Amino acid sequence: MSAPVRKLPSRHFSALTFAIAAALASPASRAADRTLDQISAEAGSVVVQFNCPMSFVSNFPLRTGDELRIELQPLPGCAPMTGFGESLPVAADNAAGLLDIRLEPSLGSRRSLTLHFARNVEFLIRPKPGLTGIEVVLSRRAGRVTVEATNDAPPKPSREVARALPASAEDMEKLLADARTAMQDRDYDGAIRIYTKILESPESAARPQAQEFLGLARERKGQLAQAKKEYEEYLHRYPEGADADAVQQRLAALVTLDGATRPTKGALDASRWQIDGALAQEYRHDKNDVLSNGVTANGVGQTALDSEADLQIRHRGDRYDFKSRVFVGYVRDMLSGAGGSPNIIRLPQAFVEIDDHRSNWVARLGRQSQTNGGVYGSYDGAYASWQPRTGFRVSAAAGATLQSYDASVQHDRTFANLAVEWLGVIPGLDLTGFAFEQKAGGYLDARQLGVESRYYRDGKSLIGQIDYDVYFKELNSATLLGSFSLPNRWVITGVLDHRHSPFLGVFNALIGQPTTSIGSLIETTGLQGAKQLAVDRTAIADMGTIGVQHPLTEQLQWGADLSFSRVGGTVASGGVPATPASGNAIAVSTQLLGGSWLVDGDVDTVGVGYTTRQGTRSISVFSTARYPITDSIRIGPRVQVSHTSGNDPRTGTSSGWSASPSLLLDWRFRRGVVQFESGYEQAALNASLSPGVPLDPNLPSANLLTQKTKRFWFGLGYTVSF
Repeated sequence: MSAPVRKLPSRHFSALTFAIAAALASPASRAADRTLDQISAEAGSVVVQFNCPMSFVSNFPLRTGDELRIELQPLPGCAPMTGFGESLPVAADNAAGLLDIRLEPSLGSRRSLTLHFARNVEFLIRPKPGLTGIEVVLSRRAGRVTVEATNDAPPKPSREVARALPASAEDMEKLLADARTAMQDRDYDGAIRIYTKILESPESAARPQAQEFLGLARERKGQLAQAKKEYEEYLHRYPEGADADAVQQRLAALVTLDGATRPTKGALDASRWQIDGALAQEYRHDKNDVLSNGVTANGVGQTALDSEADLQIRHRGDRYDFKSRVFVGYVRDMLSGAGGSPNIIRLPQAFVEIDDHRSNWVARLGRQSQTNGGVYGSYDGAYASWQPRTGFRVSAAAGATLQSYDASVQHDRTFANLAVEWLGVIPGLDLTGFAFEQKAGGYLDARQLGVESRYYRDGKSLIGQIDYDVYFKELNSATLLGSFSLPNRWVITGVLDHRHSPFLGVFNALIGQPTTSIGSLIETTGLQGAKQLAVDRTAIADMGTIGVQHPLTEQLQWGADLSFSRVGGTVASGGVPATPASGNAIAVSTQLLGGSWLVDGDVDTVGVGYTTRQGTRSISVFSTARYPITDSIRIGPRVQVSHTSGNDPRTGTSSGWSASPSLLLDWRFRRGVVQFESGYEQAALNASLSPGVPLDPNLPSANLLTQKTKRFWFGLGYTVSF
């Protein structure tokens, strides 16, 4: 929930106090509210969740690589980054082959999400409808697969070649995409038919994946003997395949389940259980020097130790699969005196899940999160879904939405949600309808109806979402995202988004109020009065972006985009002052992204952006790189320089410049990574302290703010997975 923007005090002393306090404000108090929320790395996809809406802009490389960089644009509700990057622990030997993930500042206010894989993969980016998550679909492995020996004849296949290869790579990709959709929908008969069709074609780059997943489809259908044969065929033909280790593990489990080795009961149980996880710690420190109108202040912004542990337990049974995950964190603030903050225990996830893969239902209980179906965020409660037939799924969720990741159970707002999914309405199109109701303090808070659509086919994706609040009789949000692959490797992306920020709810009436109890506020104002206060406190935000990407060479990609954004103002009511609208902002940017520019294996980005808003103009230049020193050590310099000028008569103008160089050093070892990050920022600001009065050097000093800041930060952390 975002707090209203307060006007700057008009008195000289108050202005200096406000400016210095803002410059010295510690991000440690918001450590639990970071942007990077949770990650799930499963076979075939990686899902990253955020604590606020983030719009997809571009990615590099476009399709294949072992390191993927995704550019994201924060929407209203996302706090600005403080220079530090963010990371999450990743379990070892996860099915996606993901090694680590990191979110860093990028051009202007953007963020860059970097995923590093253990091998080359082919990927497809799919934003989630609510914009609180993004899915990276690993559509096809590009690892070291022995397709056909040069001199020796390949092993005899388990089935004779009976079909011709598809006419084009796009046709083969379509077959694989249809098979993946069938697997996701638990249509194992359909998946078996498609993978068998591929295996009855001559040897191709798609055949190893088809061989592996045919075994998986038969295993999930309960055809254990046939699955065993398909896994053995994979290992016979592709002993050096990118997924040979994973196939060997599945085969070993099947041999145990089949009783071929006549194991003891303890060995049987051990073969069905899988335990993995990760531990991470990071120490952060920053120091600030501020000079405001001749008044100097120095102080430590934060010095804190952030510890996290992620434990996952799985059990694979003949019919029921069990999964449990606990993700816990602890932030210890080491500042002494008045500047210190309370130590924080975070609990983003703690749930158990049962999956009946014969009757096609799933049940989950505990602290969990969703990114679609009308639930966008974390909650304490229960979730269940049932797929009575292919292409149709019903799900329900109920519980208490989280206001923070405090380890205690929260009951401020409770909800119930029902969603119905139609999968494959037409080839490539999925639709979801949902109904969502939330209560706060026993009073109805929100009642929403919505529709989500997802279309993925032939290099085109189109995602839409509409959320309408029938209680307030207002449109909560409407989003449309598209990505289109054109001839000659051109890619066009676009986003249109309209939303209330935050989403409408009677609970929003508490913004700016001295009480934290919605019941107490309603007793004073009445329910209709509280509803009106909630509308008054909720701004409307609009955003649109259109972008283009094109590889100029095999090692160089160009991208450019044009965007529009606006955050509306709020009115004064209930003793809370009005907040002005942000004004229309138009931004244009262009970037060059590439690899192996200076040394083999480096990743480089150079970009420039220009923004105009309410008479002000800002230009930013940004550059970042990753240089391998050895196979396991990389160094990453980053720098951004920005300058703002102009005159905004509506709010009083701020003009000035800032420069921020930083350096990231990471050392990767077999089960983890050690990272060191350091940076420096220097900025100068000139502003009018009287809203509505243009900046004028001839104004009395009481109405002028001249501020210079210097900030130094560093962080040292490690992640160990198991």
